[in-house]
Amino acid sequence: MAQGDCKNKREETMIRNSVRVLAACAGLLMAAAAPAMADDYPSRPIEVIVGFPPGSAVDVNIRTILPALQKILKVPIVVDNRPGAGGAIAFNALEKSKPDGYTLGSVNYPAISGIYATGGMAFDPLEKYTFLGNMIYEPNVISVAKASPYKDLKEMVAYLKDHPSGLSYGATGVASLDGLTALAVGQTAGAKFRVVNFEGSPDAVSALLGGHIDAMGMAVSEIVPYMQDGSMRPMGVGGDERNPLLPDVPTFKEQGFPLAVNGSSRGFIMPAGADPAIVAKLRDAIKTAAADPDYLAAAKKLSQAVHYIPGDEVAATVKQQIDFIKTVFPK
Repeated sequence: MAQGDCKNKREETMIRNSVRVLAACAGLLMAAAAPAMADDYPSRPIEVIVGFPPGSAVDVNIRTILPALQKILKVPIVVDNRPGAGGAIAFNALEKSKPDGYTLGSVNYPAISGIYATGGMAFDPLEKYTFLGNMIYEPNVISVAKASPYKDLKEMVAYLKDHPSGLSYGATGVASLDGLTALAVGQTAGAKFRVVNFEGSPDAVSALLGGHIDAMGMAVSEIVPYMQDGSMRPMGVGGDERNPLLPDVPTFKEQGFPLAVNGSSRGFIMPAGADPAIVAKLRDAIKTAAADPDYLAAAKKLSQAVHYIPGDEVAATVKQQIDFIKTVFPK
């Protein structure tokens, strides 16, 4: 074989080997960039970002179902509390997380709907999140301390009409459930509270019991222990019918105020773009956990109203809420 032919052969071999190496490297890079696969999922602890402080209703709801989820998924699940801005801080942090199934988020709506619809979120949650499922529905309550002179929402509204913004109201953000409830009172009754925002409901409770605010919005499960010790009194409760935990408390609707926002649903979300098999595994796990007898017993003890809704239905409800809030509450 001529010397030139040998040289050409060596060059061809080197080129072929280089192509093989480049192809192998490209394959490794593509594998590294691809979303986590479901075959071995989950293989390490899962984190849940909660947008409210420890002890708040959303935090307690999430922590109550975690033992059942851990039993199903067979890995530890830890809570990362990132309170503030009615949940917006946590929602923004979750949006930046990897869609690998190891970072989930708590979702409470209409809070997420209100945050986006009123301009507090720079991205559409329906595009950036995958909704995994809801396990709690809880009406809202407007409550006062025991020393308050008011007996129901009608009396408070009558006072507010004569004294505009004369009553302070504790909330956890203008677009949170309690904040939206206050705005809904203004829209329906034409009487506006002076809203004071707190980082979380425990801070608002301290302010209410300390006499620093006149009223606050809170979940049914939150007020029950304060009603039992006599330190708080509800002015009304959301929902179309009286709540079984508060059978003697009239609904807002009964009092002539059919508020557009009067209850909260809570569940789980994750960043969009995950392997569909991981999404399916998480959705199945949440559905199964929501029916777990130990979870149901724990939820009942804590006055939590378990109400499972599939992820796709949750997303549809959030869309309806966003459309509604955009028409009622300006950015």
